[in-house]
Amino acid sequence: GDRSGIPDVIEEIKSRIGIDVPIYVYIAKDENNCSATIIENGKRAIIADHLFLNKVDKDAGTKWAAISIIAHEVGHHIAGFSRRATSQEGELDADYWSGYILYKLGAGREASVKCIMFYGTEYDSGSHPNKYARAEAIRTGWNDGSKGDFDKDRCESCD
Repeated sequence: GDRSGIPDVIEEIKSRIGIDVPIYVYIAKDENNCSATIIENGKRAIIADHLFLNKVDKDAGTKWAAISIIAHEVGHHIAGFSRRATSQEGELDADYWSGYILYKLGAGREASVKCIMFYGTEYDSGSHPNKYARAEAIRTGWNDGSKGDFDKDRCESCD
C-alpha cells in the first residue's frame, strides 16, 4: 500500500474545507515535482513525487512546506484550469487556496509562505509569478480563511 501519506493529506484537506470530489493520487518517482491535472473522463488527479516532498520539508525547515505544495495542487482543482487568461493568474489562484487550506489545517501565516519563499524565484517566469506575488496570494488566502470567508472569484464551481 501507499506509505507516502499524500492521499491521507488530501483527504484531510477535503474534509477541512468541505469538498467532496474524488481526487486521484499518483505517486511518482524522480519527478522532483508535484502537479495537478485532469485525466480521462474529467477525473481530477494529483501526481506527487514523495521523495521531492520529503526534501522540501527539510530544505524549507517546516513540516508545512510539503503540505503547502499539496494544498496548492488541490487549489488548482478548486480554481479550475481554464478560467484565467494566463497561467500566472492560475498559479496565484492555487496559491490563494494553499493559504486558505493551510489556515484550515492549523498552519501559522508565516509557516504558510516558507516553502514559496525558499523555492520561489525572484522574477516572473513564463508560467509562474515571482515568490513575492505568490507569498502575498498565500497570505490573502490564509487571512480569508481566518475570517471564515473565501474569494468566490477564485473558485470554478462556487456560486
